[in-house]
Amino acid sequence: MLNIACGKAELLVRLVERYGCSAVGVDVSPYFIREARERAAERASNAGIDFHEVDGAKYDGSPESFDAVMCLGASWIWEGDLGTLKALARWARPGGQILVGEPFWRREPEEAYLQAEEVLRETFGTHFENVQTGIRLGLTPLCSIVS
Repeated sequence: MLNIACGKAELLVRLVERYGCSAVGVDVSPYFIREARERAAERASNAGIDFHEVDGAKYDGSPESFDAVMCLGASWIWEGDLGTLKALARWARPGGQILVGEPFWRREPEEAYLQAEEVLRETFGTHFENVQTGIRLGLTPLCSIVS
């Protein structure tokens, strides 16, 4: 399993605890990586979780080498949903799974909001548009939830 922008790795450690898989966590923050290593040592010391302190966009893991690849809440690394799905897909083995947590517009944003937040409408899609992005890339959605 590969988790890009793993933060303090709570989700990654929980998955390793539950499923006994090997894992790689990647995060740019030395503070988060330090805490992730401590968390893994306390709760999954025999699991073989490998942590890399590097920008997710610069992670050079072997293509098609992971059964599951995820990036939750950090699609800005690849400038949005499309770039994130493309990046994660290259690390997933054929038949592997990709999990993405992506912001979305619940309704069309007003121009005043976009200006106040200094964001473009194109920065995010609607939930439907995000799912369609994956389909256009040849991915098959297994589940889509709104949180």
